[in-house]
Amino acid sequence: MHREKVPACVHPETYKYFLERDAVIPTWQKLAARWGEPRHNPSFRTMEIAAPRFTLRSTVLGNPITVLRRRECTADDVAELHALLGYHE
Repeated sequence: MHREKVPACVHPETYKYFLERDAVIPTWQKLAARWGEPRHNPSFRTMEIAAPRFTLRSTVLGNPITVLRRRECTADDVAELHALLGYHE
């Protein structure tokens, strides 16, 4: 897994997380268990989880996951997300 910064986003700490193919479904299951099932938007073929500290968004394929941090997002929130994603710097 790796991540890339999204330079054209309003929040300077927005990243896309690219999952390994076999990790996509299990990762979304973990995210849903923690923050609720994703809402699907069939018009745009996207899905999204609006967690209290960030928004997790992807196409219906589930990969990559764009993470938009909210103002309340802390380093602990990011650490929890990274643990669920299996991301290590």
